[in-house]
Amino acid sequence: MNETSEPVVIKAFAVIEVILAARRPLSLPELAEALGRPKQTVHRTARQLEEHGFLYREPLRDRYAIGPKMFDISKEVFGWCIRYAPRNAALARLVDQVAETCNVGILDGDSVLYLDRVESNFPLRAELHPGSRVPVHCTGLGKLFLAYLPPRTRKRILERIDLKSYTARTLTRAEAIEEDCTATRQRGYSINNEEYHDGIISVAVPIHSDADHVIAGLAIHAPAARMSVEQAVKHVPLLKEYAQMMAEDFTAEAEPA
Repeated sequence: MNETSEPVVIKAFAVIEVILAARRPLSLPELAEALGRPKQTVHRTARQLEEHGFLYREPLRDRYAIGPKMFDISKEVFGWCIRYAPRNAALARLVDQVAETCNVGILDGDSVLYLDRVESNFPLRAELHPGSRVPVHCTGLGKLFLAYLPPRTRKRILERIDLKSYTARTLTRAEAIEEDCTATRQRGYSINNEEYHDGIISVAVPIHSDADHVIAGLAIHAPAARMSVEQAVKHVPLLKEYAQMMAEDFTAEAEPA
């Protein structure tokens, strides 16, 4: 395929692929050389990618790096792909056993990012999906991650986020959240008692990479009218069994090929 007939989208992806392969920002001459294309053509493509956030140009060194839009897309792609991984199959088995929605998430910045989620078969449920983000101070997974963070890190997060009240039960004072974090660490699981959505409860357990590090969380969600917090807590031993299995998947993914 010659230069003129090559689709614009292929040219764009080629620029991104070259930067990813180099594992560092590249200058325009480096991009042109790697792609075997005129600098003018590559410059036009790179500028368009920069304008839309797919690339970021370092002004001092005049080099192109992967932009924020690509980071967002990569997380979405990861969440989409993970639905077909063994972890999703395990999550589906768990949902079959507890008959309520379950999901896996990680702490991403100041919010929770859902990596995978399997809905229950009931029509009454909270419709979220992999790639969704939820607050840390009023969700089961969020409160779990806060509890297991180092105190200074947790303090910084609580100082910079908006402790918005979503329901009458939302904890909006840092002192109250600290007390809840202490209780969560002591019992080994977190509770969201209608703090994010009225009528929705959740219980979350940690997924450990080792005894001292929480790399993700596993949660069960249900309408309070169908499952009380006390009933959800009875599933904690089963949730922890699945969390252990999923921890092995996370560890395997982190190991070099």
